[in-house]
Amino acid sequence: MKKDWISTDKAAVQLGITPRQLLKLRSQGIFKIGIHYRKVNPIAYRPSYIWHCERCAKVLDKD
Repeated sequence: MKKDWISTDKAAVQLGITPRQLLKLRSQGIFKIGIHYRKVNPIAYRPSYIWHCERCAKVLDKD
């Protein structure tokens, strides 16, 4: 069984975009917290994220 939530780097590779593009789409509101991504450590100065690639792919029409 594959893992549903993966790191930014791995998610970017699966989606065919760069990690920077993925984070930019998040900051633009394209992806929604809790649905497409989660913060690993929300109180950190620079939080890390994990991503649900299947849901993100649907938003990007990359099924």
